[in-house]
Amino acid sequence: MNSPLQEIRGLTITTVKQIRDYVQIHFAETVGISIYTRMAINPSLSEISELTGKTVIEVLERKDEIVLIFLDDLTLKIDMRAEAYHGPEALELNRRGHPPVIWN
Repeated sequence: MNSPLQEIRGLTITTVKQIRDYVQIHFAETVGISIYTRMAINPSLSEISELTGKTVIEVLERKDEIVLIFLDDLTLKIDMRAEAYHGPEALELNRRGHPPVIWN
């Protein structure tokens, strides 16, 4: 069974917001993810907002990380190890018309 996170494949980021100790990434007004754990962008960006306009071409879900791969070979790695968490959740996916999906 495919993870709901696979639904962001092919979507383009419209806004990115750094809110205190987490990041919100929006794909139009219908899908958004909130990242509450450590993450790394490769190659690194000066500002997280530089993700705006990037299109997700692949989502890899592994035990210790989730990797978003973008059209221009940029990657966003989300650390899913317990020691990387800033709070009780690591990641939240919100989709219009569906309940939130939480990774913890």
